[in-house]
Formats: sequence, structure tokens, C-alpha cells
Amino acid sequence: MAYPTLSIFIISSLLVLSSFSNAKTPPKPKAFTFPIWKDDTANQYYTTIQIGSNATTLNVGIDLGGKLLWFNSLEYFSAADSFRPILCGTKQCKIADGIGCVFCFLSPPVPRCTNNTCSDYALNPFTGTSDYSGIGTDVLRVDSTRGTQYQVNNFPFKYAHDALLEGLATNMAGLVGLARTRVSLSAHLSSAFKIREKFALCIPSSRGNGSMIIGETAYTKPFQQISESIWTTPLIRNPSTSSSELVGNLTIQYFIGVKSIRVGETPLALNKTLLSINKRTGGGGTMIRTVRAYTSLHKSIYTALVNKFVKAAAAKNIKRVASVAPFGACFDSKTISNTKTGPDVPTVDFGLQSKSVFWRFYGSNTMVRTGDGVMCLAFVEEQPNLSGPTTSIVVGGYQMENHLLEFDVPASTLGFSSSLLLRDTSCSQFGAA
Repeated sequence: MAYPTLSIFIISSLLVLSSFSNAKTPPKPKAFTFPIWKDDTANQYYTTIQIGSNATTLNVGIDLGGKLLWFNSLEYFSAADSFRPILCGTKQCKIADGIGCVFCFLSPPVPRCTNNTCSDYALNPFTGTSDYSGIGTDVLRVDSTRGTQYQVNNFPFKYAHDALLEGLATNMAGLVGLARTRVSLSAHLSSAFKIREKFALCIPSSRGNGSMIIGETAYTKPFQQISESIWTTPLIRNPSTSSSELVGNLTIQYFIGVKSIRVGETPLALNKTLLSINKRTGGGGTMIRTVRAYTSLHKSIYTALVNKFVKAAAAKNIKRVASVAPFGACFDSKTISNTKTGPDVPTVDFGLQSKSVFWRFYGSNTMVRTGDGVMCLAFVEEQPNLSGPTTSIVVGGYQMENHLLEFDVPASTLGFSSSLLLRDTSCSQFGAA
């Protein structure tokens, strides 16, 4: 006797099993990609993340020296059903290097009020304010350079109070950290997917968006060739345990060893002790910070740079005009011609570990338009830090624009290209192949 119903059931089951067996799991990712945008009003750089079970999309500023992700979002908090607080005394709390615990009498726990929760300070580097509250985890969705989206479970972040958003661009909900910690974005993705903790930044100017790539991958042309010919310099650890309101923990920041500064071919006369890190106080040296709009210099270094630049500009018949705060040297733009690398002004070089290794800034990175007919030298004087040590040179975002930067954390090296404008390209064209 035939059993057609049973035969159909068996065939259907086999087809289902076959489809499961033939289904391909996503390949192990090698790298992840994030867009970088510039807010022209605030001169801040940000990316976009998706967090939580409802994939809340947030714009968060990129903080190269930030410890971890922190944000405040009513949209996220209203539907954070996958949020989990990190409890005090747990392994996750030790990894996050939490400081103390917070308690709450509400039940069940919610993001802004949790009990026995590992806690720490979140820093707003634009205002110097901080916020003490709990650390939690949730699902983070990230896009690989191959176009596949992955889910990262237990991604650590800190929920912040509303007041901490002061000073951030109006469309930003917080900051994402890339510092040398175990809970930074780059460190967590490296640990979760067993990829090298290496990230590339290509920070855009006002036109288009750039990219951040975490992991190792090939780039689009001509960036692959550019990457193969970049200079490298050691990333230096600041050994001091000192911290400040605007910087936080100095030991997790990225420092490089600037040994000299040149305007054109002429070196500045500098107090060389300012270029080294004071191991006791943590002051001095050169830090790289995406949360600074322009490179700031110790007063004596800044004065020497302005004087030498003004003299070199005069030799090119560039007319100086009244200064526009916060800049110390401004010029009549009608007396400045243009080149493929921006305004035709004297170059500024940061000399590194040898005479043949230097980071050169052309006009697109040294001059900023401040009004009709006025362009200013895009460096500022560093203000003394009354709450902690003062870094002598802080390389800001404007000087990083349209350069390819590669931070290799295990090797403790920074790779940097010359201006991409020399290759008739820019960070708005950067991406993974």
C-alpha cells in the first residue's frame, strides 16, 4: 500500500535538512568599516553605530584617546530590552577597569538606573566635564569590509547623563573611544573576532565622508599603493599615571616622538626638553587627538612657528592682516595662490625619529579660511592645563585631514601618508577593496 502523505513528508524533511547543510555561514571577517563625517559648525568628526536589539542608529564622535563608547539616547533607552549591566566584581568589570559601583532601588534594572553596577567616569574632552555612572553591554551591529553585517554581543559602553553632551555637535549622541584599553571599539572587535588590533583613519575635509577601517584588509586603488609606501614612526607610551580633565588617563593616549619643526627648510629654535615626555609628571611630548580641531603648541613653540611662518610668507609676497582669534597669524587671501595641495604657502614639517622621516603639512592643512578675504595659520597656542600636565604639541583633526593614518597597536607604530591631494585623491574616495 502506498503512503503518499508520508512520502511527501520525508522528501520535504530531506529538502529542509539539505538546505541547512548547504547553508553557508558568514566567513570570518578580516576587517570592519565605519564612515567618518565632519561637522563643519563644531569642527568635530563622527561616525555612525547601530546598537541594541532595535538597532538604534547613533552618531558618535571619534575620540582617539577615549576609553570606551559612551552615549545618551532616549530612543535607545526606551527600547533597551537587550541591555545588560556589568556587575561589580565580575571579570567584565575588571576588563573595563571600572572604578567603584553604583546602586539603584528600581526593579527590574534599566539603563539609567541599575543596581550593583560596575561604574566609571566618562569624559567630555571638549568641555573637561565628566560623568560617573554605570557600564553595561548590548548588541552592536558592524559591517565588514566585504559587505556582511555581523552582530557583536556583550559590547561594553557607558550610559551618560544629558549634561555630558554639552559641547558636542548637535547631531552627536556621545563619543566612541579608540584608546589603548581593552574596551575600546578597536580592542573589542579585535578580541571578539580574533583579528589584529589595527585601525586606519582617513579623516575627510568638508567635502564627502572618509572612513575608519578596523582590522587588516586591502584598500581601493590608489590607496593600496599609498599604504605600501607610507612612513612609520613609533607610538610612545606616556608612563605617567597623571590625568587631566581634558585628556583623562595619559597612559592610554597615542603619543609620537616629534624631534623638530621646520617651516620650509628652516628649523625652528626650540627648547628640546618640551618635545620629550616628563616621565614623572607626564607633561611635554606630542599627542594625537581627533577631538581637537587644530594642532595646539606650547606657547614658546607656537611663537617660534608664527614668527618663522610670517617671515617665510612675506618672502612669497603674502600680505599679513589683523589676526582672528584663536589664530595668531592671518593673511590676505588675495595674495595667496592655489595649488593642488591647497593655498601656496610655506610647508610645515614635524621631524620624527630621523631626518628622512617627517610629517609634512601643505596649505590645505595649514591654512583655514576665517572670513571673506582672510586666511589664517591653522595652529593655536596650547593653554596651560591647571588640572594636570600639559602636552607640548597636540596634533588636531585639521592637520590629519586627507592623510591616511594606520595605528598598529600590537606593533606600537603609526603609519602616515603624505597629503592625498598630491595623488589627486582624498579621504572621500578611501575604502576597502
